[in-house]
Order: sequence, then C-alpha cells, then structure tokens
Amino acid sequence: MKQIIILIPHGVQTGGPEALHQLSDALLRQGHDARVWYVLPSDLAAIDQLHRGNGLGPDTALRLQPRPNTVADYEKYQVRLAEQIVMNADTCVVLAETYVHWLRYFQPCTPMVWWLSIDNAFEYLSVQKVNLNALRTERVLHAYQSGYAHQVIRALGCHRTLPLSDYTPGITDTASWPKTDIAINANHKVLYDVGAIAARLERENDCRVHLIRGMSRAQVYEALGRSKLFIDLGTFPGKDRLAREALSRQCCVFALDVGAARDYLLPEECYFKPDQVDQVFAGARQLMQHYELYLELSLPARQAVQRERMIFEREVSGLAHALRA
Repeated sequence: MKQIIILIPHGVQTGGPEALHQLSDALLRQGHDARVWYVLPSDLAAIDQLHRGNGLGPDTALRLQPRPNTVADYEKYQVRLAEQIVMNADTCVVLAETYVHWLRYFQPCTPMVWWLSIDNAFEYLSVQKVNLNALRTERVLHAYQSGYAHQVIRALGCHRTLPLSDYTPGITDTASWPKTDIAINANHKVLYDVGAIAARLERENDCRVHLIRGMSRAQVYEALGRSKLFIDLGTFPGKDRLAREALSRQCCVFALDVGAARDYLLPEECYFKPDQVDQVFAGARQLMQHYELYLELSLPARQAVQRERMIFEREVSGLAHALRA
C-alpha cells in the first residue's frame, strides 16, 4: 500500500485547504495510509537547498516538522501528521496547483497534482518555475475539480487525468431569516464596480444588498440566508464554494459565464457574459418578483450540491485505485 502525503498550507482557511482536508479525511476512513504535512513558505527554501545539494535522492527519508492544525473549522476532518517522506515510488505526494513548482523535489515519488484553482496556478507555470514536460509524463497523475480545470490541463498536454471534486459541508446553522435581500460577491478580485452595482440593485428592488467581503463565516451564512439572490461576477478559477453555499441556503445564483461557472448547472438565464453585465439588473428584477419560479428552475443546481459528498467519496476510491496501478 502506498503512503499518501498531502501538502496543506499551514493555518490557511480557504476552499483549497478545506478540500485537501476532505481528501485526508476520506482516505483515512476508506482505510488508506494518508498523512498531512502542514507547509510554511520557509519550507520551500529548506527543501530547495537539499535538492541543490543532491540531498533528495531515491530512498532518502526527508524528515518533516509535524505542525498541528490551527484552524477550528478543520477539526471535523481526520488527519494524521506526516513525520517523513520516503523518496520512492511507494510514496504518493499530493500537491495542490499552487504547489506545482514543488514537483521537481519529488521526482522519485509518485506525484499527484490536484488542480483546484486553475487561474491561481498560472504564476507557477512559467518556464523558470516548472518544466511543463515534467507535468506531461505518465508518472504524474492530474486530478481536476472542474470541467474548466480539465480543459486547461489537457491543453497543457497532461493526459493522465481523473476527476476529484470536493463537497460543500452540510448546513450547521439552523436559524431561519426572512428572505428579502440580495447578496453579491465583493471580493477584491471582482473587476466590476460592485459598490455601484449594489447601490443600483438596492434602488431598483427596494431591498438591502449584502456585500460579501471581509465577513466571518457566520456573517456570510446569515447574508445568504436572508437573500433570494446571490450574484457572483468573479472569474471562477475553480468550483468556488460561495455559489454552492448560496444554493444550499435556498438562494438563487447569478454567475459570470467564465471559468468553472458552468459546473454549477445553473439555469441558462442565470449566466451573464462578461460584456453583458448590465443585463444583471433586469434579471434581478425578474428574480426578486418571481423568486419561487427561479428557485424551482435552480433545482438541478441545488441537487448537484446535495450529491457532492457521495460523488467525492466514489472519486476518492477511484483515486486510491489509480495510485495503486
């Protein structure tokens, strides 16, 4: 049986690290030897120095500093801390796409790259950081979280691929709020003037618009719980969590028709081209007036969120089988 080492950035609370914790949890429950290495940026310099000094040869045992998890929301996931990485083919090293430039250090191992957020990987895919031919070898397994990710890695010439999604944790907050509002992704990466859009939405729909930015998780859940509509004009570098959280809270979703947004299976009327964002206002007026209809049209998208855990468990089983091959 292979030992599976999953690299997770230490103390970081975003969708990617949570997905990596879900992988650890599922592998352990399915009886596999999965270990987590919580990584700090300083680890890269240390491992690079070993690499340059030829200190990472076949069967080298790379000693690790086991750091405990510091994010309370991850305590529900099972982890076993890694204390070493034995540099041979019986060790599978799982790298999220933001660690793709670490691939060079684990050549003797069985590497797997999990492409969660394609756009976040572009800065690491430069010639100076990654030899693309190293990614294209049959030895490297590429797991993709979205159809968008699959298209991009196939275009890069990576053909040993398999699906590995993630899942939206079940609703733990049971508070019931009146649904009267709109929520909008106000992340700094959204290119549009979200403040101006929100102000116009408030005027035209006589409702409050919640800007989802710098909120605690509980505040995000309350904003979505109070809203009939969630609008996300982001780039969808992966299958982002916010839209799925909204769907699980009976909140309809409008999304920019880019990146991985099509993976949400929203009604066609709920996608907007980047140069047709002005249509969001007319769409929002219709949705706020006919919320029950749009909620019914969104049923396939809401059911897809409910099915995620079952699909993920089967994909993890398929992954473990592929790593044994």
